[in-house]
Amino acid sequence: MPGIVINRLDEDPHETVYGIRDDTSSRGVDLEGARITLTYADGSVETLTWHATDPYTNGAAVGEDTQMSFGYDWHHLETTKPLATMEIDLQSASSVFDTTTTADDDPNGGSTPTSLEGFPFRVESGSRDLAGDIEVTYSGIVNLAGSPAAGDLFTTMTVDFSDLPEGGLLGNLAWKSDIDTMREEGDLVSTGVACFARGTLITTEAGDLPVEALAPGVRVLTQGHGYQELVAALRRRVGAGELAKNPKLYPIRISAGALGAGLPKRDLMVSRQHRMVARSGIVKRICGAMAVLVAAIRLTELPGVHVDEGISQVEYFHLVFEKHQIVYAEGAPSESFLLNADTVKTLGQAQREEFATLFPALVEGDGFGAPAHQIPAGPVQKRLVAKHKKNGRALLSV
Repeated sequence: MPGIVINRLDEDPHETVYGIRDDTSSRGVDLEGARITLTYADGSVETLTWHATDPYTNGAAVGEDTQMSFGYDWHHLETTKPLATMEIDLQSASSVFDTTTTADDDPNGGSTPTSLEGFPFRVESGSRDLAGDIEVTYSGIVNLAGSPAAGDLFTTMTVDFSDLPEGGLLGNLAWKSDIDTMREEGDLVSTGVACFARGTLITTEAGDLPVEALAPGVRVLTQGHGYQELVAALRRRVGAGELAKNPKLYPIRISAGALGAGLPKRDLMVSRQHRMVARSGIVKRICGAMAVLVAAIRLTELPGVHVDEGISQVEYFHLVFEKHQIVYAEGAPSESFLLNADTVKTLGQAQREEFATLFPALVEGDGFGAPAHQIPAGPVQKRLVAKHKKNGRALLSV
């Protein structure tokens, strides 16, 4: 029987207004549209979409090297080549993983109001022949509007099989993890932001300019695509009151030179979920790609990178292009705003309406392009950063 290591992260926050549906346990859950990202031991990546085979609960996702089925009891996973990580994101299906395990004198067992007692990832006893540990990480923490997150509900589960003998799961596995569906469709909104802080210098055709000075039409230098015209520049101010209420909105400060190769040229401040480029031999060995994108909050394990709680307010800026791009912030390669179903939901109503005008295809749901670089699953990002730290290697070393 493999050991199961459970991690619950308080990052990538989401909020629900109406909470969990009362009849989840009797009616089942709705998983239609859930996204599954599979990363194999050879570095290849496959993305699947969950399709229901009845109105509730039963369903399947079939890929080239992996087949999955989901039912009321045990769920089944079958792979034909070693699977290193499996990430299941339920946000688009308006569902959550309920990991509550307490059942004490508190009627809710310390859980989020409206949630039922749940349980984290477990495997069927017939899997005892698997050696090694399986590490399961829950992220996309969910809170009920008006209440702090209890730490039991999450939108995303990432299962790391890389400690198994083949460097991943090969063959069959029966597993389950409790899932609940929200009362209202679309009632899971990300409250995080991914952007640059005021004062950040961005390389443009006219030289390095402060991000707050950029306007639509400015030509910004991108990695691999020359100068690209900025389509939109959106901003959000976070005052002292909001920072006190939600400390996750404090920026990450990346000190000058902390990423390697003398980059960034000056201290760089970005939001927690903003992603920076990592390019090294370690990245190539672990991910099968020379460059990937890593969330800034992951980099806080490295010297010279920390959450800056010494500020009283911060103003964040989104840079939006026709396609996801890598731009240069204080000289360091970093992402532009990634348009997808989750990130669009982080915007206010007026900004979403502006996006619908600028990108009509988004209204139809088919206007989302691929990210500029591979975005590894959370545990893989964590392993990448730990490996660079252990080996004393810079994140930008090739």
